[in-house]
Amino acid sequence: MKKLRDGLATVPRSALWLGLAGLIPFISGGIGVWLSALGDIRFALPLIVLAYGCLIAAFLGGVRWGAAMQNNEADHLPRQLIIAIMPTLMALVAFMLPLPQAFTLLIVLFVAQGVLDLTAVQQTRLVDWYAPLRILLTIIAALSMASILVHVLTH
Repeated sequence: MKKLRDGLATVPRSALWLGLAGLIPFISGGIGVWLSALGDIRFALPLIVLAYGCLIAAFLGGVRWGAAMQNNEADHLPRQLIIAIMPTLMALVAFMLPLPQAFTLLIVLFVAQGVLDLTAVQQTRLVDWYAPLRILLTIIAALSMASILVHVLTH
């Protein structure tokens, strides 16, 4: 935990605050589905978070695409570009699935993309500060989606 906290201290403040703000829909949905006081809106939250999660998955693929262009490694470029488009395509599939399978796929996608991003940081394809930010955001987004998944499966 200390290593993550120290790593987060290296993240530019704007990136950290924008990343944390990007968690608001995930956290709101992950908690909101359990709150009967929200009335009927809580039944819309899974679909809202699913749509948002698909958009964020596409965004994460865009990060990889941008990194591939910047690194200018002709030998690895086709592979890197293919990896970059996979989150968008998988998000599209997730959006067409029933909610339990959709959230399962998105959680796996976020974690897998996170592992690829951490590897890219180690290979200096992405900046160092991206790793701790990505770890924090991935954990919170995945836990929030897991909360929704459990709610969908039990209600």
